[in-house]
Amino acid sequence: MATLRLLCGRSVAEVTRTLDAIEEHLLEAGAAVQDAMQLRIVAEEIVTNIARCAWPAGERREFAVELTVDARLDGLHVRMTTVDDGVPFDPTTQPTPNVDAGLDERQIGGLGMLLVREMTDEQHYAREDGRNRFSVERLLHRATG
Repeated sequence: MATLRLLCGRSVAEVTRTLDAIEEHLLEAGAAVQDAMQLRIVAEEIVTNIARCAWPAGERREFAVELTVDARLDGLHVRMTTVDDGVPFDPTTQPTPNVDAGLDERQIGGLGMLLVREMTDEQHYAREDGRNRFSVERLLHRATG
């Protein structure tokens, strides 16, 4: 099992470094390129939302990101967990947006969590000791050749 532990700040540069490290870790663990790229998109949605929305604007804060890759017979089981002390927010309770509605009828937001739900196998949230703990899991294909 290979685990990557990172602290991420709120700047664009720090978020980008975190996302690059996640993608590199997945590829080094043997994930197929397409799966690694898809999980990077999921990570980008989650990490960017925390960096932008967890605390009032201008506060310098950091949050933890942990990525675990476990090689199994059927592929690579990946779990990404974020932990932040920002405002309580349970993304698993967000309503699914009506993607069939016209643009004028849609509420703002929700598409990112829809993407996370569609591109992962499981999502888990807990508020523990004043911290948001959000995990996503997915079984990835191994790279071939």
